[in-house]
Amino acid sequence: MHFGSELCIGFLKLLKWIEEKLPDKPGLGSTLLAIGAVFVGLAQTLFLQENLGPGAADLQSVGFFLGGTCGALGGYILFRRAVWMVQDKRAPRITTLRLK
Repeated sequence: MHFGSELCIGFLKLLKWIEEKLPDKPGLGSTLLAIGAVFVGLAQTLFLQENLGPGAADLQSVGFFLGGTCGALGGYILFRRAVWMVQDKRAPRITTLRLK
């Protein structure tokens, strides 16, 4: 009964840890997006083929999970990097006084 709430809390703590430890390198974000696309593509090809046996569904779900996770992390890195670049280019609003 409490397993679902503990799982959600553990997942949120894991996301916080990942957010603190994940470096902001655009190359890493692009690489993770590419790896995610490869895993999702492999899972799609398993879905299209027939008569692979009972283990193919498990392998397909693992491929979608890994691809989605890598894609989400890569997208997060690139999004965070883009937000910081926009904020660095913007003039500070609080400390600027326009008295003219």
